[in-house]
Amino acid sequence: MSDIVTDLGFDSKSLWQPKGFDPHPFPERTWPLLKELNLKRLTEVEGEDLTPIQEMIKQPMAEGTFRNFCNEKIEKLALMWLLISKSIAGGSWVGWPNDGYDFPALIIAWEESKKRLHIIIDVMPIVDCVEYEWYREKYLDGIEPVYNEYKDLIGPNSTYRWFRAMQGPYHIFDSPNEKRERALQCEIEYIKYWVDVVKKAEPVADAAYREYAIRRKRILMTQLRQRDPLGSVLMRTLGPELGKKSVVGYT
Repeated sequence: MSDIVTDLGFDSKSLWQPKGFDPHPFPERTWPLLKELNLKRLTEVEGEDLTPIQEMIKQPMAEGTFRNFCNEKIEKLALMWLLISKSIAGGSWVGWPNDGYDFPALIIAWEESKKRLHIIIDVMPIVDCVEYEWYREKYLDGIEPVYNEYKDLIGPNSTYRWFRAMQGPYHIFDSPNEKRERALQCEIEYIKYWVDVVKKAEPVADAAYREYAIRRKRILMTQLRQRDPLGSVLMRTLGPELGKKSVVGYT
């Protein structure tokens, strides 16, 4: 029997009945693109058992589930789909390369309520694109036509300077309330691009550069784990045990 995951195992709209709005089916619209990577289920990270968050979670302040994946090139790829405080549909995909690869991280966030939509869309470099300009040319510049097509979605950036410092040159961040379908299509295009980059990625040959890329990737992951405000939301709504597992699963 194959270990490759072919189905998410849930229907996003059957998880809850939000009051006053019908959220976009973020998981169903994005998963078909990512399953092309022949992903396997990831059940443990750093000794932390992830299977409890891969069940259907029902807490007073949050309902939903997580999915965690990996393959020979991807260290971790995490899907979140939660109803928070019975009013906000929170979805995300976060993916990181294995230590033998240097392709950018995938950062996709979808936070939708009746009144607002907030998105984060990025293929985030794991090395310095000024010092290694070839990295930008190789891994990032290919998304520029999509970025230019959807740059009307760009608005005020994050208020967190640490997060602004790690963003890629084609980062999109805003609350495009009146452009929800367009915003989701932009996320889909970025995911398509990342999937293609991963498929084409080759192992890093230069040992010194490889160690540098690993070190910088770990710094990015650690900063997200320690500083991302989503982490505190998950700890508060899911409780300390499930909250920790969910954060470890995507950082």
